[in-house]
Amino acid sequence: GWEGRAMVMSAVLAASYYSANVAMVAKDPKVVMTALGTTVGLGALFLADQYLEYSTAPFNLTDGPYGTTFFMTTGFHGFHVLVGSLWLLAAMLNYPRTNKPTTTLKGAVLYWHFVDIVWIAVYGIIYAAQL
Repeated sequence: GWEGRAMVMSAVLAASYYSANVAMVAKDPKVVMTALGTTVGLGALFLADQYLEYSTAPFNLTDGPYGTTFFMTTGFHGFHVLVGSLWLLAAMLNYPRTNKPTTTLKGAVLYWHFVDIVWIAVYGIIYAAQL
């Protein structure tokens, strides 16, 4: 059911936290590019799963305070996942020019970590508190 999607999305973001770290510290350009591609792919997977969650939720935006809070909070987080994924993609496309961790890459990874950490709060408030 829709309730289990949050656990899947949490696992996806946890994996992306790790792959973003690999991209930041790896010295081998192939490893960096693979890690960035993996992180961007996991971001896309998170957004696809969020779409599925929205389409199967047993409530909607106007079903009262929980529906409004749910869609606004998770939607705002999803927007930041999209921004982070695009930033990481830009860093990935830029990386072959220098084969070094540029400010673009470092900023994208730090932003991604922030988005991942915010998910912990979103999960706790929106999902775990409702169990």
